[in-house]
Amino acid sequence: MATRKRNKYLEDDESENESENGYESEKEEGRGAIGGRAGKRQRFDFGDERGAEYDGERHAPGKDLDSKDDRAPDHVEEEHNCDANETSPKRKTLKPPKSVEAAEKAARKSGVLYISRVPPFMKPATLRHFLAPHAPKHGLGRLFLAPEDPTAHRARVLRGGNKKKSYVDGWVEFKSKKEARIAAETLNGCTMGGRKGGWYHDDVWSVRYLRGFKWSHLTEQIAQEDAERAARMREEVRRTRKENRRFVEDVERGKMLAGM
Repeated sequence: MATRKRNKYLEDDESENESENGYESEKEEGRGAIGGRAGKRQRFDFGDERGAEYDGERHAPGKDLDSKDDRAPDHVEEEHNCDANETSPKRKTLKPPKSVEAAEKAARKSGVLYISRVPPFMKPATLRHFLAPHAPKHGLGRLFLAPEDPTAHRARVLRGGNKKKSYVDGWVEFKSKKEARIAAETLNGCTMGGRKGGWYHDDVWSVRYLRGFKWSHLTEQIAQEDAERAARMREEVRRTRKENRRFVEDVERGKMLAGM
């Protein structure tokens, strides 16, 4: 009996402990449930906020595109206006530049001297040195000397003569007509002078002023002579080729007759 009472008390204590433990576990489960719901609600609310932010970011480019589309027609219209302005420039009368006018004016004021005989082996720089004192105010312009025939130069060198280049005649441009005319009248038929005992001291000038002659006429004349020389050379080459072709045909014809 004592053991039963003891067991009964033990069982009562155990049932009370179990009931207390069950009550506490129910409280903890209730708290856990409440906490879980709150956590779920918080997570759900946070997810909604992130979703709203993501939706806002996702729709933002659309707004930018719409704004770009709204601005695009104005930009296109501006480009069309620029193209229209470029395709329809204002017509202005073209005036020659000042440099061209100055060159034409200088050409009208210039004069040309023709030197029919250039001293042997005189260089262009030496000739300019002799003529420079006769154009003190306006100076000299261009100078052109015609070289001697290459065959004559080659023959002289083969005979043991001077190997220097020699010139036949030449043209000198004075920037002033007046100075060119005075120089032609003063120098023609006179000795060149210069340093006594010099190489050209006793040579005589042979100079003539070309009235109405300009440097452009000289360049045109030289170009025409070059064109004529090239035409003669082409004609000579054509005639030589024709003769060679006929010679070859005659040789082949002779071989055919000999073989028959």
